Amino acid sequence: MVIPPRLRISINGTEVFDGLLEQAKSIRHEIDLQDRLIITIHKTGKTKEVVDRHEPQEVLVEDVLLNGLSQHPDKFGTFVQEDNPYVTDQALQGNEMSLNGSWTLDVPVFKQEFVPELGREQRDQFTDTETACFGCSFTQGAFLEYEQTWPYHLGSGAKNYGVGGNSISGIVGTAHWYVQNFKCDKLVMLLPHVSRLQINDQKTGLWTLTFGKNDHSRAKEMIRDIVMFGEPSLLFSGYCKRMKELLVEINQKTDLYITTYQQDTYDVLGKTMNGICKFLPLYEVSSEYEMASDREHPGPDHNRIFADQIRPIIGG
Repeated sequence: MVIPPRLRISINGTEVFDGLLEQAKSIRHEIDLQDRLIITIHKTGKTKEVVDRHEPQEVLVEDVLLNGLSQHPDKFGTFVQEDNPYVTDQALQGNEMSLNGSWTLDVPVFKQEFVPELGREQRDQFTDTETACFGCSFTQGAFLEYEQTWPYHLGSGAKNYGVGGNSISGIVGTAHWYVQNFKCDKLVMLLPHVSRLQINDQKTGLWTLTFGKNDHSRAKEMIRDIVMFGEPSLLFSGYCKRMKELLVEINQKTDLYITTYQQDTYDVLGKTMNGICKFLPLYEVSSEYEMASDREHPGPDHNRIFADQIRPIIGG
């Protein structure tokens, strides 16, 4: 007779399961988001009798989801096997527990406030318009003339509200503020990578975490977490729920279209935002076309091609 393992599972200090695991089990638990997600599983039951009978007693943490997005337990989980007959204690990376011990997943939660970023340098002043375009430097048109930006190519009814270096939180927060104060028929967002975060604190005020451009202690600490836990689904899971709520409210005021120039960001947006707004094709930066003068930002042809792609979709 196979003896099942006994598990005691806690999430951020709250016990959610204590019993025998006799078959595959899914656990759902609602919590208020904190700065970290910590899951601990204590496994017992691998007795000397079970070992001597050569019976397997394996537990696999198939996945851990936060707001529907994976926290990658196979990469960030750690199992400390202890109190096992014939086996010395040791720590193993991964999502498997074959012996007695304690498994832990301890990952940061990247929350965002979605604060409107007003008064920053942008091409056009806020006003009622046909098509309102929001984004970062790819929308603003870094190192390009106004007539070389993709909002310009959409026609005279489009306004460019792109801000260089902006984050997803800053873009969505500003767009949400905009539709409460102005009118537009369509609103288009070209979003940066999910790792570009908006920070708002008492010491340093409102700023955007950008690799290589922030040197104070909090930035270094957050960059370390982003590098260590840099899976897009993990980075995005802490703020995708609030973003979805804001996009729903924006879409109630206007026809909302979103896209990005990062494939992995496009993938996680597709998993979480489908059905609440319309998706545009990925903005592609092709080596076939000349870049802007800094050799880092897209050039005029990239913007012209993107505008030609999305114009029939959004209309106009």
